[in-house]
Amino acid sequence: MSRLPLPADSPEFSDETRAAVRHLNATRGKVPAPSGFLTYAGKAGALMSDLVEHLRYHTTLNDAETELAICLAARSANSDYIWNSHAKLALKAGVTEATLGIVDKRAPLDGLSADEALIIRFGRELLDSQNLSDATFEAVRRRYGEKGLMELTATMGAYLMNAAVLRTVGHESPGRLLSKS
Repeated sequence: MSRLPLPADSPEFSDETRAAVRHLNATRGKVPAPSGFLTYAGKAGALMSDLVEHLRYHTTLNDAETELAICLAARSANSDYIWNSHAKLALKAGVTEATLGIVDKRAPLDGLSADEALIIRFGRELLDSQNLSDATFEAVRRRYGEKGLMELTATMGAYLMNAAVLRTVGHESPGRLLSKS
């Protein structure tokens, strides 16, 4: 159960929140939980929703790379809500269950494609150890360019923020698609 109700375009919410909710409805067709809760901060919710939409659908990364990056952020933040949603999307995008299992269990990168291993190593260093090595930075930059490097970084960072919003309002659903380590 959430600590706060998901805002709506109704009189009990501030004008700024209602305007942000209207923006989400107009641009996304709905008020998704993380950005929706952020509408309590007014325009920040609308801006975050636009950023997430851009990072998911309008970058140089393909769908599998994007969803893998999101799953890494979800796992790093231990966000079941984001994990459950995006692990399913990752599978549809072509990420294998074995790859998701490696992310979920923080297992060795054996047997992965070079790109999967690179994205996972990058995410683990950036998010978990918080010590991105020069070698990994350079490898990601060589593979994806500066734009792709920043798109991976921003995608992971945006979903860490979403996880923080969900944790703040107590909006985490129980259970996981894959087991916790």
